Amino acid sequence: MKSYCYIDGQIKKLNQAMLPVTDLSILRGFGVFDFLRIYNQKPFRLADHFDRLINSAKLMNLDVPVSLDDLDKIIKNLLVKNKLTEASIKIVLTGGESDDGISLKSQTSHFFILMDDLCDMPSSVFKKGAKLITYNHQRVIPGAKNSNYIPAVLMQTKKKKAGAVEILYTDNDLVLECATSNFFLVKAGVLITPKNNVLKGITRKVVLEIAKKNKIKIEERDVLVSEIKTADEIFITATNKFICPIVMIDKNKIGDGKVGPISVKLLNLYKDYIAEVCK
Repeated sequence: MKSYCYIDGQIKKLNQAMLPVTDLSILRGFGVFDFLRIYNQKPFRLADHFDRLINSAKLMNLDVPVSLDDLDKIIKNLLVKNKLTEASIKIVLTGGESDDGISLKSQTSHFFILMDDLCDMPSSVFKKGAKLITYNHQRVIPGAKNSNYIPAVLMQTKKKKAGAVEILYTDNDLVLECATSNFFLVKAGVLITPKNNVLKGITRKVVLEIAKKNKIKIEERDVLVSEIKTADEIFITATNKFICPIVMIDKNKIGDGKVGPISVKLLNLYKDYIAEVCK
């Protein structure tokens, strides 16, 4: 994590930023956040990330204390202070201070922004594909990017032991989303992604835009767990994972076990899009 952060209206050194112990984010894990990237000093799809933060906060009865213009200025100032042109950004809105340790209290939330270097997945993952492991779980308030990541944290050791890059959540025989990514399946040239009870990621949104522009048929719908075994291709999307091809889920090989052509095509188009909008 870089030396300077933003908290409650001020840029401070990271070791000087503090939260009160009565904040619900500490006592109850109650809060929301968002995560985005900066390329060539330009925040990628900042308006989309801000809209999602607003929506997450609304679902959790919280209020975001800055405007989109404010956020843009804060990020630019942080880039200067941290001497970066490219970075990852985490924006956090806490539940706020609570008198009884569980009740929301208006206008006591804390708002902070952390900045760090970009951290990309190994290039071999995009060439050879990666593995997922499944876990039966549906996130609390799935439409909100909230701070409750208990299952994801507890599953990290198992994920690493299995040599997987992500944990795929399933529930009632439906595929939902990964712990920190969205899920896509390709069957007979059709791009399919879960629509309900998932957090709709910004990378997911961009991929759907690119697919539509390139006349790839799209279906946003419920996806059955049984469809995994018959998929031609599977990939996951996230800000820090781009379009990551998946060739194994648990013990099931996906397609022919190799990275598929639609995954490769969309990844290249996505990288071209980033280069174009952030030049």
